[in-house]
Amino acid sequence: MTWIPEFIVLIFAVSFPIKTAIEKQTHVPYKYVLLIFVYVAHILMGFLLNEISSWTMLAGFRIYTKFLPIFLLPLIYPLSQKAFRNLLLWIYALTMIQLPVVLWQRFFLVGFVGSGDPVGGTLGVTAHGILAIYLISVISFFIAFYFREEISLPVFLASAAVAFIPITMNSTKISSVMLPIAFIFPAFFIRGKRNVIIKVLFSILLMIFALIVYRTVFNYFQKPLGRPGIVEFWTNEARLREYNRERIIPLTSAFTVAPREDMRFAIFGRGAGNVSEGFTKILSGKYLNELYYYKVVMTLPKLIWEVGFLGAFLFYMFPILVFFDAVKLCRESGIPGSFALGTLSFTVFFVGSTAYTFTIDSNVLIFLYFFVAGLLVRLSVEAETQKSENFEKSTDLQKVFHTAGAA
Repeated sequence: MTWIPEFIVLIFAVSFPIKTAIEKQTHVPYKYVLLIFVYVAHILMGFLLNEISSWTMLAGFRIYTKFLPIFLLPLIYPLSQKAFRNLLLWIYALTMIQLPVVLWQRFFLVGFVGSGDPVGGTLGVTAHGILAIYLISVISFFIAFYFREEISLPVFLASAAVAFIPITMNSTKISSVMLPIAFIFPAFFIRGKRNVIIKVLFSILLMIFALIVYRTVFNYFQKPLGRPGIVEFWTNEARLREYNRERIIPLTSAFTVAPREDMRFAIFGRGAGNVSEGFTKILSGKYLNELYYYKVVMTLPKLIWEVGFLGAFLFYMFPILVFFDAVKLCRESGIPGSFALGTLSFTVFFVGSTAYTFTIDSNVLIFLYFFVAGLLVRLSVEAETQKSENFEKSTDLQKVFHTAGAA
């Protein structure tokens, strides 16, 4: 099942040159064209400078470029306003269905007492962390649409509650950090009208209530296992250090080992896929010993290890550019502005997740983010085009009045 989205994306990728050649135009901004070219060229240069087998090259190139076609899809194949709304409704339905699935997993598959790790909703029994990131990102969109009056208060409360309950069921600790960001971060990018300020204050109260509920449910499931409550966990230095060991050590190793060995490794890495374990031995990289020894699993250290500091920088340039496009677009009214406001929080969660989980290997998270990013860029291009057309019409009208006045 995980290969199906990649096959679909591959089909679209093959059609992109044909579509562009027929229409003789593209809606991809030049800055993204340049970034894609440099990013792909960097990966190929890493292959050239490292000892890497052809099969590993193929596997590595797939991992590090599979998000590009899904990003370009909305820019090559534009969505109508109706199709865009239908897409939002489809994502909404996918979010709502998580609740019954998670409740079944929590109370029938795992039981009242047990770890929440198998509670991953429709994303799978090992995807509890990805599910939490996905649901909190969706909540941030609900908040953005509520702030901009695209949805009513009852719809916002009901939708947010249905998305929030599964987060409490799988006991993902990072959720306690992400939830405040989801509720507060969009407020920094909206204008301070009186009704908006009231909504922001209400969202802060709602955030406090959500954290209380999260703490209560988290402690209910963890205490019988002899594990600390969420507050005790974050305030206990020894436990926190042990929890972060599998994340901090790979990061510090990535930042220290690469520069110490040689500049080629630091800039270009070992080669995409060369520090990864493939589905078969032939697809696995040459440096599996470094994968196991330094625990190169999370996305950020994996980027540094396989494509170097420059490759990691180029990868993060995609969400950085998307973030600034979203900042400009969120000033617009209607659904595009609301969508951009939600994308701001989603971008923060996506970038943060790369240090926390295996983002680049998770089709769900990386495909969803880059499809949303592609939609955001398309909406931004359309908004800029509309502004230019309005400016030209205004200029032409001024010329008419000036000519008439002169006559």
